[in-house]
Amino acid sequence: MGIAQAGIAFRISDSVTDVASFVGAVFAEPATEIPLPVSAHFDIRNHCDVMVQTFGDVCFISNDDLAWPLIAGDAADSGRLHAALGAPALLVAFCHYDARGNHGYAIFEAGRRVRTRLQRSREPGGHELMESGTPRPFEQRWLAARHYLEAEATAGDARVFFLGEREVLVPGRELTGRMLQDGLAALFGVCPWETLLTPTYRFFRLGAERERTDAPAVSRAKAIPASKRPWWQFL
Repeated sequence: MGIAQAGIAFRISDSVTDVASFVGAVFAEPATEIPLPVSAHFDIRNHCDVMVQTFGDVCFISNDDLAWPLIAGDAADSGRLHAALGAPALLVAFCHYDARGNHGYAIFEAGRRVRTRLQRSREPGGHELMESGTPRPFEQRWLAARHYLEAEATAGDARVFFLGEREVLVPGRELTGRMLQDGLAALFGVCPWETLLTPTYRFFRLGAERERTDAPAVSRAKAIPASKRPWWQFL
């Protein structure tokens, strides 16, 4: 159990009026809007499933195949994607997979990669950390944080990082996930899985495949209480 979300964050232009066409341009393939899914058939880890959340002008497009190459790859720029998004000044690709133990982000300014941090699990119990670029201001407090060792840890990263007088504790294996949360809040004013704000949700299916008839759905106009996390964040 835990958060399962990956995608990109940026500020969307007011000129975007046809979101389906916009999403299609981002993925370079047709996109069809579908009602709000209530079934596990929809999963942003599937290539064809896309979730869009907007908080004012801040937009999150969630899809694993969109985010992962930007985070794990070594391309210096976001090229075609940057242009398809309307050339935003700031773009962040992110992944937050608690069950897999994979957390990471890549920051692009004016289409150029300036910072990457990826922490992913390795068997048995270990973690691999990959970094490039200069740490950003939101990372500094955690990079300078003190830590202690878990007494009962048997494998993997036994460190527990803390701030102040241990008011905030973060296990070493989850440090990048916490830095990602802080980074989205610092750069965009909101982290989609740690907020009481209710975004506008829209859902899309890519390619020739259309909405599955065996997957029950309800209208996306149905209100989602801000105090409840959506079901896909617990996969």
